[in-house]
Amino acid sequence: MFLVADVVSELPLRDDHRHAHDPDTAMTRCAICGNRARHDRGDGVRECTHCGLRYSAGHRAMDAIAADTADRLAAPLVDLIAHPPQDWTCAIATLRIAGYRFGRAIRPADAAQAAELADPTGTLPAAALTAPLPVDGPAITLGIMGRVSELRAIRRLVDRLTPHFAKVRVLIDSDDETVVAGLSRPDVEYLTHPLGQDFSAQRNRLQGACETPWQLQLDADEDLDPAMLAALPGLAADADAHGLRSLAFPRSNLVDGVRSDHWPDVQYRLNRAEVRFSGVVHERPNPSRDWRHSALAPAGAILHRLDGAHVPARTSRYAAMAADGARPADEAALLRPFSAD
Repeated sequence: MFLVADVVSELPLRDDHRHAHDPDTAMTRCAICGNRARHDRGDGVRECTHCGLRYSAGHRAMDAIAADTADRLAAPLVDLIAHPPQDWTCAIATLRIAGYRFGRAIRPADAAQAAELADPTGTLPAAALTAPLPVDGPAITLGIMGRVSELRAIRRLVDRLTPHFAKVRVLIDSDDETVVAGLSRPDVEYLTHPLGQDFSAQRNRLQGACETPWQLQLDADEDLDPAMLAALPGLAADADAHGLRSLAFPRSNLVDGVRSDHWPDVQYRLNRAEVRFSGVVHERPNPSRDWRHSALAPAGAILHRLDGAHVPARTSRYAAMAADGARPADEAALLRPFSAD
C-alpha cells in the first residue's frame, strides 16, 4: 500500500527528535512511515526519528525494504533475531507500526519481547506473532470541528461518513446556537462553542461530548482516504488489545489540489474518549509523547485540502496564538510539491 496524507510532523520518540540528523539520509523517505530525518546510531546505522526503523550503511532502495518488511509480516512469525534482514532491523514497537502499515497485528513472541513492548526504549530486534488486523472493533464517534462558514462542507462530510461511525458530534466555532438549529438528528449532534484562540480546549470539548470508547477527530477541511476509513475499526480493536490510548495518522496536505511536501504531517486523531489535548496551537493529546500509550498507524491517511493563498495567513495566525506557533518550515513544505526522495 502506498501512503498518501497543519501541525509539524511529530511522533512519540525514543529520545528527542531535535538531535542532529544525518545529512546523507535527510532526503530519503523511510520505507515504513515516509519520514526523511534520521538519528545517527553509530557504526553506519541510521534510525528513523519517527518510527524507529534502523538502516544499515549501504542499504537497498526503500521500496525493497518495504517489500521485505511486508513479506516478513505476512508470515505467522517474524523473528528478526533468528532471521535478521540484510540491511535493516527494528524493535517490537516499530514492528507494530509496520504491521499497521501492512494490515497486520503483532503480539510479542516471548516474555523478553513483551517487556520491550511494555517499555519501548530498547534495541532488541523484534520477534512477534502476526495475524491480520481485526475487521470489527469498538464503537467510534466521529468528531468534527469547524466554523460557521464551513457548515455546508461539514454537512456533506457528515452525510457521507455517518454510516461508518456509531455517532457523530460536530462542534462549530460560535456562541450562537441558532446557527445549527434543526441540523441535529439521531446519532448526529451539532454543538456550538467559541474557539477562543485555543485549539486544544475546543478539541477537549469534542472529547467530552464523546459517548463511545473512541473518537476520531477531523477538521472541516479534512477527510479520510478509503484505506484509513476501512482500517479504523481494526486499529481501534488492536489498540485496545495493546492498551494504547492514542493513534496517530499521516496527513496528506493538498494545496490547491497538489500534494505538498509536508509529509508525513502526523496527527493524533484517534483517541480514547478520556484522552485530553494540550497546546493552544499545534495541539497534541497528552499520551502522544509516550510509546507505551500511543503509536503511529500508517494504514492510510487523513486528506487535508488547503487554499495556497491561505497558507501564509495561517502561519501568521498561529504565530499570534503562541510563541512557537508560526513554524515557517511547515509553510515552506506546504508550498513545495511532494517529492518521494
